[in-house]
Amino acid sequence: MPDVMVRAEDIRKSFGQLEVLKGISFTLERGHVLSIIGPSGSGKSTLLRIITQLEKADGGTLEIAGERLFEDALYVPLASQRRIARYTGLVFQSFNLFPHFSVLRNITEAQRAVLGRSKAEAEEKAYSLLDRMSLADKAKSYPCQLSGGQMQRVSIARALALDPQVLFFDEPTSALDPELTREILSVIRSLAEERMTMVVVTHEMAFARAISDRCIFMEGGLVIEEGVPEEVFDHPQMERTKRFVQSFSQE
Repeated sequence: MPDVMVRAEDIRKSFGQLEVLKGISFTLERGHVLSIIGPSGSGKSTLLRIITQLEKADGGTLEIAGERLFEDALYVPLASQRRIARYTGLVFQSFNLFPHFSVLRNITEAQRAVLGRSKAEAEEKAYSLLDRMSLADKAKSYPCQLSGGQMQRVSIARALALDPQVLFFDEPTSALDPELTREILSVIRSLAEERMTMVVVTHEMAFARAISDRCIFMEGGLVIEEGVPEEVFDHPQMERTKRFVQSFSQE
């Protein structure tokens, strides 16, 4: 497995006349955690959706786990796109569970469809992950019977079930109250301690500072500042970064 798991160069994306990403570049090393912070509307979620193939880029070059997904926005063949997609997992802020599937089926469905695992294999993997998330007793429950924190833990288990090389979190605690937020941050922290390669978009500044190897501050579709957490949070070079970080420390 390569040392650099994500290499993004000049990623651009527009929706009509709205230019959302104006040339984003960064690298993510294996076993590292990258946090992406910034105000709403800065393009953070769009960047994650491009990397995980939920959106198409208009420009730039992207490599995942040493394989090029697109260059100058020219994508590799569909079969290669699908193979590369297996390297990534995405945890959404709104859970995105299938409401008519049980917790167990929410975790096994993609394993069987994407990885071709048998029902027994998929269920063994699912129960192992549910036990890890302290949800073993919820396997037969449906999403409507779960709390927000439980639903988000199921979402994390579903993403992990596909054995991704890089796991992406798109503001995973934004829909949760403070107590449930602590549940999810604890899970993410445990993954970081296991050296899971992750990209975390979050407004939890203290958490981002504590968990990350590197941090990016985005605004207006641009990377305004990048560095180790001590640099970005304690000694920001850009005035806009300083104001953003201070606005959270004063809350």
